Amino acid sequence: MENRFYGVGEPLIQRQRDQGIDAAAYLDLVKGLGCTAYRSWMHLTELLLDPTTPNREEVERHRRLLDRAAELDIEVTAMSHEWFLPAGCKQRSGHAMPRRDLTPGSLYMQALQMLETSWYTMVSLFPQVAIWEVGNEWNLNAFLHPDGFLGSDMSKPFTADEKMDIAVDMMYFAARGVRRGNPKAKVASFSPALSTPGLGGDMPDFLPVMYGVAWTLDKVYSRIKSGTFWSTNTDDYFDLVAWHPYVFTNRDVKDADLFLDVDEPDQLWKSYNDAAWKVMKKYGDGHKQVLLTESGFTDCGNGDWERRYAGYNKKMLEIARKLPYVRTLHNFRLLNENAMLRRGGIEQNQIGGLTEVYFGLFTDPEDGCQPRARAYAIQEMTGSRADLNEIGKKLTNREA
Repeated sequence: MENRFYGVGEPLIQRQRDQGIDAAAYLDLVKGLGCTAYRSWMHLTELLLDPTTPNREEVERHRRLLDRAAELDIEVTAMSHEWFLPAGCKQRSGHAMPRRDLTPGSLYMQALQMLETSWYTMVSLFPQVAIWEVGNEWNLNAFLHPDGFLGSDMSKPFTADEKMDIAVDMMYFAARGVRRGNPKAKVASFSPALSTPGLGGDMPDFLPVMYGVAWTLDKVYSRIKSGTFWSTNTDDYFDLVAWHPYVFTNRDVKDADLFLDVDEPDQLWKSYNDAAWKVMKKYGDGHKQVLLTESGFTDCGNGDWERRYAGYNKKMLEIARKLPYVRTLHNFRLLNENAMLRRGGIEQNQIGGLTEVYFGLFTDPEDGCQPRARAYAIQEMTGSRADLNEIGKKLTNREA
């Protein structure tokens, strides 16, 4: 487990499109940190033109990145949180699904079949990928909502239970596609995150928000074991379980402020994760490995917070490293993203602005790609002796 414990995530191909960086070369930063695992954003709707047709230009970009990861012995977990929708829907792609309807030929069943086909096509193209994470934070309205939700009536999201009904369906069909595309690849579950009513959860609001991971997993497992879905065998849905154990404040603040001036990781943070594992054990999956596919800290450009959160990051890693079920913790994220300031944030119900900009372990490439305090903290944990300043300089000099 230790060999792949230290990971990092970053949508490097998106950064290549946006900023013209050499995405494959930026894996040198991952290696320099001492990380041996990388989470890559590989959206079905970007790599494919439709469920059966590859986007050849985009495929070649990702193939070069993945080949470089293999050269550096970096294990890749690839994640998509977008998919195609059939004709007759208001949207043709995105984070949306039609209302659940298992009638043969319904828009919903067409969407599930397109999902399976899309995953088969994608996975067939990339045998380099060891693990496919088939969804992202589907317990939040932002990442799973009704067709047309963001473009029209946002007052009628799926309920928390409706989202989990759909999530179980989607994992089953996605896993079928992955297994047909590459029987050797592993399937990771979608990654639940915090739960608050404002974001689409239904966990009691007197509980700390991060118990939402365990709360959501129990909904998933109870559905699988109910006998009313596609299979009662969890292996038919996922091989590994993923979740996002961010560190938040437990003070009484608004949802949007949860990431700001957070609490130090301690026994309570461990308890969030242990609770999720206890759910796995309850349903007979205690032997499966866990990927903590996102966790990190944002300092909003505040130097005092940056130094404080470097210490917090080390403590979080120290706790997680002792958890017997954790295979990898992917630190979010590799680079600051200054463009978030210019875009003015992202979709409704997601974080944006300053909060989103400053999760990076390194500065934005336009600021020289220099290591920040958390990068040095992680490198201290891994034992890497690479010169992070020099790696950053070489990357930005070659693009100047």
